[in-house]
Amino acid sequence: MFDDATLTEYGEKFSSSHAWGDFPPVVLFFDGTDYWVGDGFHRIEAYRRAVGGNPDTTPVHAEVRAGSRRDAILYAAGANANHGLRRTNADKRRAVETLLRDEEWAKWSDSEIARRCAVDHKTVSNVRSILGNSQDAPTERTVTRGGQTYTQNTANIPNT
Repeated sequence: MFDDATLTEYGEKFSSSHAWGDFPPVVLFFDGTDYWVGDGFHRIEAYRRAVGGNPDTTPVHAEVRAGSRRDAILYAAGANANHGLRRTNADKRRAVETLLRDEEWAKWSDSEIARRCAVDHKTVSNVRSILGNSQDAPTERTVTRGGQTYTQNTANIPNT
């Protein structure tokens, strides 16, 4: 699901210079076998189209980090908050939903999910309440305060 206007804009820049140019490197996660894109889907596709390359053989500028597909998904949840193709409200909501539908990430506090998705904690709270009723909501959340991470029982806290 690419944005055609963004692909065209990026592609024109790549075509004119035949090089990566001023674009920041994409962020990839490597699990020892596969590379997973965390940030840079549009840059990769526009560059591939502009230089007529195969996505498996076209070299791109990349920051490669050790990590899994999950690491890439988590990173992507907050990507483009400050650069590139600006996220729509639907994009932000989709990122929050992705984390809330994950068994592990759903246990995180609204503030932690908000930080990872680069949204307001109220957005997370609203999406959490829409996705499930209080009976389905986790009764424990993983929170970090003062550098300490622990599990907090939220069963008696309303609208968590």
